[in-house]
Amino acid sequence: MGSDRTRRSDRVSLEVPIQVAGTDAIGRDFTADTRMLVLSRHGAKIVLGRKLVPDQEVSIFCKSTGKESVARVVGQMGKIPEGHLYGVELLDPEVNLWDIEFPPLSESEKAAARVLLECGHCHSRVLSYLNEFEAEVFEANGFLSRACKRCTDVSVWKLCLAPVPSEQIPLPVSGEASPEPLLTPPARTANERRDLRISLRINACLRDRQGGEDIVVTENVSRAGFSFKSPKSYAVGSIIEVAVPYAREAGNIFTPAHVEHAENLPGEQVTLYGVSYIRVHQGWPGT
Repeated sequence: MGSDRTRRSDRVSLEVPIQVAGTDAIGRDFTADTRMLVLSRHGAKIVLGRKLVPDQEVSIFCKSTGKESVARVVGQMGKIPEGHLYGVELLDPEVNLWDIEFPPLSESEKAAARVLLECGHCHSRVLSYLNEFEAEVFEANGFLSRACKRCTDVSVWKLCLAPVPSEQIPLPVSGEASPEPLLTPPARTANERRDLRISLRINACLRDRQGGEDIVVTENVSRAGFSFKSPKSYAVGSIIEVAVPYAREAGNIFTPAHVEHAENLPGEQVTLYGVSYIRVHQGWPGT
């Protein structure tokens, strides 16, 4: 949501009520109650009924945190029935407007899954990178036990739940039913890859450049990427955005990935795909 070619933090699809104040494109002052659809540590995608121009400044007040920050309008990103979609960049680095802890993006190299977790005691929210084994435990139990900086104690962390933005109504799972929660860790599979790959069936969401969504179930996951089956056609070498895990009612974290290979399965109406995450050092598209 900034102008840089390199993304500075992961983005979370999370609907949050906000208030925006400023001057519109024809010089009229306004204050509008609206919502934010996607957020990062440094910016957001917001909905606004007013016409704005690139590089102008607005004030954004987050109703859930009581914090306020000045933001720069990067540009318009589209339109939905309730208004224009704008990308904005927060200008005060000292203000954590969303009250969410974002780890350094370099730590995403360790991630087999990305989740927005909330402490069951103090309700702190942290964007968390899970390795293969943490992903197994989380999928099996629906929570993780970990230390909380605010509580200064170990607490139970669960998904941070939120309404799904109206523009992102998920499609049915492609050729698969939602997996039942795993009661025991799934069997691990050996492979020749640098990153450990484990057999793990977990819901994931894919988005292509046209904005289409495809809800799938992973066949296996690793820090490098994952495989899945889908009746949808994806070109090898194309770039998509993926969220692993994905839950309709949660704040989901989408990250860019390459489609590495595709295999037609005899007797099945689906294709087996493998995708790899685009690493930080490769230059992430977007902000």
